[in-house]
Amino acid sequence: MTNTDQPTLLHAHYATLQTFWESVLERTGFSAIVLGAGSQQFHFHDDQGPAFRPNPLMVQWLAKQHIGENAWLVVRQGTTPTLFFHQPDDFWHAATPAPMHLSTHMDIQVFADLDALKGRLVQEVSKHLEGKHRVAQISERDDAVTDRCVLNPPNVIHALHFQRACKTEYELTLMRQASEQGARGHKAAEAAFASGASEFGIHLAFLEASSMNEWQLPYGNIVAQNQHASLLHYQYQDRKPAAEMNSLLIDAGANVDGYASDITRTYVGPRCYSAEAASLFEALLVRMQDHQNDLINQVTPGANYVDLQAAMHRSLANILVDTNLLACSADEAFDTELTVPFCPHGLGHLLGIQVHDVGGQQLDIEGHVAPPPAPYASLRLTRPLTEDMVITVEPGLYFISMLLKEKRAANAPINWSLVELLTRFGGIRIEDNVRLLPAGAGVENLTRDAFAKV
Repeated sequence: MTNTDQPTLLHAHYATLQTFWESVLERTGFSAIVLGAGSQQFHFHDDQGPAFRPNPLMVQWLAKQHIGENAWLVVRQGTTPTLFFHQPDDFWHAATPAPMHLSTHMDIQVFADLDALKGRLVQEVSKHLEGKHRVAQISERDDAVTDRCVLNPPNVIHALHFQRACKTEYELTLMRQASEQGARGHKAAEAAFASGASEFGIHLAFLEASSMNEWQLPYGNIVAQNQHASLLHYQYQDRKPAAEMNSLLIDAGANVDGYASDITRTYVGPRCYSAEAASLFEALLVRMQDHQNDLINQVTPGANYVDLQAAMHRSLANILVDTNLLACSADEAFDTELTVPFCPHGLGHLLGIQVHDVGGQQLDIEGHVAPPPAPYASLRLTRPLTEDMVITVEPGLYFISMLLKEKRAANAPINWSLVELLTRFGGIRIEDNVRLLPAGAGVENLTRDAFAKV
């Protein structure tokens, strides 16, 4: 029996959800929340489309990656939720089975006929329309269930998104499992790269070791050799092994019952074009690992991630100066934003049901936000850190020609000969997923724990 099978974890998870969702109903004045899973969407002029991904809030309730289309959940005060689950008779596709193991936590009604489901849903919703009360309906493309339903009211969505940042122990258990599954894939990918595999071969090695199909991945694998590592979300995979094997940057995660891991590792290749360049790149890898360790040590409840973003750039300035990539002081490099082209992305983000989980820039339950300051426009996490958040910590160092071109034109104090020596390696990113523990207790590093275990 796994930890997620234990009734105590499930019971605590649903008690937390029910209590919070009832408090949202109380504060917003709605009589119920109706949650739609959504339905499959097709490509333009086609009868096929991307893999169906349900409403993330439905995933939080069902803790399941496979949720059928057209499912609906009704949550109200003082009683267990009702799940209307569509399980059609179908010989074209395998029907998604209803989550009957959750029947002690919700009333589950299964329908083969979609019209019958919708009729019963209307009856259920109408029961909760007393006086002037309305129902909050959260769904993507659906019409209102009744004319008293309010589609996607912001005050409800803000509250639900804000709550998702802090994980229950049940959710943390799923995320630990996703970390272990991802770590197995990463170890296989590293071995494939060391043996000279292509980007595509490395990708296949990851899939096999992590026991996932393409559509099960929480996001498309980034498998970037050599200069491809300078493209932050590189999306292609060369089928043939590269003539040079300078470096590999692999950003790949796993999905367990709808909860994700998000892991990045960078390696020096087995066939570098230059021994001198390989030695320099390897030294940078060591510095970047120390750099990440220091940033993780600063992750604590109450910390401001904008301050950590600035600390990342201050530390990166020291690395660039110490390794002679910059010919100025570290203070000058930071003050003139000379580090930004070398790391144009944010230090990290919330992680959970979605890889870039919602609410990262949300300051409170009402939905007030804190946009990231210039020059850190890509930072997705600006709210204060709190216990039981799971976040990524992913500093990087890249040699991106289009960003450095502007600095070259401005005669920035950059050692261009070293940049050119290292450009064929693309860049470095190291990413771990960490859970915040109580103040003074540090973090639980889900990623490193997983690598140590598998």
